[in-house]
Amino acid sequence: MRFFTTVIFVLFFLADHEGIHSQSVGGTTSGAATYCSFTNSGFISVSGFTGSTYFWESSTDGVNWNPTGTSWTGASGPPVIPPAIGQSYNNLSQTTCFRAIVQNGAFPPDTSTVSCITVFAPSAGGTISGGGNFCGSSGSGTLTLSGNTGNPLNWEFSTDNGSTWTPVANTSTTLNYSGITQNTVYHAIVQNGPACLVDTSSIIAFTIDPLSAAGILSGNDTVCPGLNSGLITLSGSTGNISGWIYSNNGGTNWNNLGVSTSTHTFSNLNEATFYQAIVQSGSCPPDSSNSVLIELFTLPAVNAGNDTTVVPGATLILNGNASGTTLWNPATGLSNSTVLDPVLQTGNNSTTYTLSVIDSNGCLNSDNVTITVQPPEFSGMISNLFTPNGDGINDTWYIQGIQNFRDTEVLIYNIYGNKVFEKKNYTNDWQGTYNGADLPDGTYYYVLRFGDDQQPLKGSVDIIRNK
Repeated sequence: MRFFTTVIFVLFFLADHEGIHSQSVGGTTSGAATYCSFTNSGFISVSGFTGSTYFWESSTDGVNWNPTGTSWTGASGPPVIPPAIGQSYNNLSQTTCFRAIVQNGAFPPDTSTVSCITVFAPSAGGTISGGGNFCGSSGSGTLTLSGNTGNPLNWEFSTDNGSTWTPVANTSTTLNYSGITQNTVYHAIVQNGPACLVDTSSIIAFTIDPLSAAGILSGNDTVCPGLNSGLITLSGSTGNISGWIYSNNGGTNWNNLGVSTSTHTFSNLNEATFYQAIVQSGSCPPDSSNSVLIELFTLPAVNAGNDTTVVPGATLILNGNASGTTLWNPATGLSNSTVLDPVLQTGNNSTTYTLSVIDSNGCLNSDNVTITVQPPEFSGMISNLFTPNGDGINDTWYIQGIQNFRDTEVLIYNIYGNKVFEKKNYTNDWQGTYNGADLPDGTYYYVLRFGDDQQPLKGSVDIIRNK
């Protein structure tokens, strides 16, 4: 066996030494690699070839091949081993394949096997379009992935805002959906080649708003007109309270109340009023609640009687008419302020009396009556002379009926304009004196005042003592 091997080697050596060549053999390349980056480098080697020359080619499409500039030519004669059997590469930006073209002597060249450097761009998840806000259910539609680098490995969805995800076996860039009834988010898992890390697309959200439900208003009531208040409450609603509305004409026309809370306090209504609340859940159409009606009791009837004009100090009976608990105000001059027909003793001033009544519903109503106190027009006789001589006859100056007038004022002047007598509420008692001394006989001038309601009276009076 050793002899046979030695013979073969000797024959090969002699044949080569004598310039006898074998057919070209391209050999086998090695060093193929895959990268997920444009930063890369390496070496493609060739082995098992037969030839005295070779050069390398590269291709990015597997069809068109271009020389790389790497070649080798051996010396004539028997083939020798080249110093470097291979092709280096550096920072390839796309997938590139390499091969060696080998020729041995005059034989036709032969092509080596091909080794490729596969270059992938990093995975990019891209953007999903679709989703949005829906009322009750999403209906049917399609989500579309765009701007991605790589292919979807699968899609995922979450109903707890991304805390947990459920995979969807779909490798397409579109995903059909139907009948989503709760808030849900989707994304796609994308990978660009086996050497690249996966990337996640943007999230698309489905916000499913529950149907608007206005709930129930409570607080129907009947109140007294004018002075009233009460609380209306909304409960059991789904959505946000967008406002309250009210109607004063039985629901024919409605007005905005400007309230967005779950309660409303009404006050001082003077007419029956309906209330409703408007509730809207997200994108869903708004819903109106039931109506609450605040009705009004009829105010109790009350009549304080007719306005009356009397003289000062007059006595009369007020004639009120009402049903319920009554009270007159003010109570000044009244025999009893809690009865309908109290006796009134008038003073000198006019007064307006208010009769208030509270009925069994607690409703209050009132009416007024004005008692005007006015002295009568003076029409009595005023004496134009008197004889204050102490004989008991016509000794004082006399004004007829002066006692019926309150707040009167008497002023007496002599012929020189000097005031010689003054008295309020005159009682027919002046005896023609001034500071306790008798005035001389003669003519004097008087001014008689009755307050603000009548013009003063002026005239003259003579004092005659010796007659």
